[in-house]
Amino acid sequence: MILNIFLDGNDIKLTLKDGRKVVGVLAWNNEFTLSEKLLPNIDQLLRKNKIAKNQIAKVTTKITKTSGVTSARIVQTVAKGWNTGRKF
Repeated sequence: MILNIFLDGNDIKLTLKDGRKVVGVLAWNNEFTLSEKLLPNIDQLLRKNKIAKNQIAKVTTKITKTSGVTSARIVQTVAKGWNTGRKF
């Protein structure tokens, strides 16, 4: 399973994929609450689709140029932390 975090300005979209098949999607609007809502929303998406956290092999990101610097760093940090944690 792959979790993709897409950040486009104020729009945030989480996509859960199994190969090419989209298993679940969760989107919201409000870049200014990203630090408060990103991890709880990832957890909500996983619970809704009955996926365990250890089943996520990789977290990928796509960040547009219209996104804020702080929001981009939050998304990158979550993805790097998740991917690094999977190695151990």
